[in-house]
Amino acid sequence: MAKSNETKVAEKLADGLNDATFSPAVLANILTTYYPIYTQDRLMELVKHIIKYNKMRMENEWDKGNTSEGLLMADLLDDVLTAKYGAEAYEFQNIESRTRDPKYAMDEDSF
Repeated sequence: MAKSNETKVAEKLADGLNDATFSPAVLANILTTYYPIYTQDRLMELVKHIIKYNKMRMENEWDKGNTSEGLLMADLLDDVLTAKYGAEAYEFQNIESRTRDPKYAMDEDSF
């Protein structure tokens, strides 16, 4: 059975993250500098889900007597996002794409 795109991306990301020479700051810089806003929105949606699922894992691990800095951070970030936006508003909504005035559009060579 073929693997889904999500599974393939997750495996590649996990392999990179487990490499001692991997720099999360460099990856973040590349993703936020060289990719369009749509990619940024999808990336932030991924971050939101990572926070949500890590908070759930934190609760399970805490009951077992385990934790990590990342799980504690996810727990705190989830609390902050829920306090700021509310439980239901914390979900991403589909945003309709807007038509831009061509005179304000920037091409990739503008950067």
